[in-house]
Amino acid sequence: MKNCIRLTFALALLCGALSSASYASSVYIVQGLAGRNYAARTDPAFPVDVLVNNEVCYEHGLPFGVIANPLTLFPGTYNVKVSIANTLAPCSETPLIDTELKIEPQTDISAVITLNSEGKPELLTFTNDLTPVPADSARVLFAHAANAPAVQVIFQNLTTMKSYTYTLNPGALLDQILPAGNYSISVIEGTTTLIPPTNQTLFSQSASLFYGLGQASNNTVVMEFHTLRTVI
Repeated sequence: MKNCIRLTFALALLCGALSSASYASSVYIVQGLAGRNYAARTDPAFPVDVLVNNEVCYEHGLPFGVIANPLTLFPGTYNVKVSIANTLAPCSETPLIDTELKIEPQTDISAVITLNSEGKPELLTFTNDLTPVPADSARVLFAHAANAPAVQVIFQNLTTMKSYTYTLNPGALLDQILPAGNYSISVIEGTTTLIPPTNQTLFSQSASLFYGLGQASNNTVVMEFHTLRTVI
């Protein structure tokens, strides 16, 4: 029965998107809450279930660090509940997060499951800029969703060796256009390296969604990314 409800809801969203594509929006759900950040004895992967509008359990067992396939939604306000995963009865546990998500027309949103400054689970949202990107350039969208103070994000072009350094406050979204190419990307807090240099290609006329996730105090900070090609 639950599978039928989920299928019906998904088909309704799809049909709506096809009939009103010009108004549809996309939402990426990102699991950025490591188990060790929630409780000392919790599974580090900390899989969660995500319930939308009390109708469909859209994500089952989404683990830490995973970016779910985007939801296509109409403009409006949606109730989102996030709970610890239950494999036998998905979305049946008491919600860790119970919040409203407002969707504007023709937007692209990242909704990150994380901890707020008080150490409580929250859904942190970012609006992604997907306006056209010039040829030979790439857009970088880096969401500071980790439980950490202000950080420096460093992009070093591996061909020219030029470095681009940006300071990001907690909950901020970096939106920059860089020359396309191969980069080494790292994240530091003061003198502490939270994310060591990681190689990543920034493709021409693409948008790369980067997420800083985890918690600085217990060394669980990681970087996840998703690239959108042909943003023209």
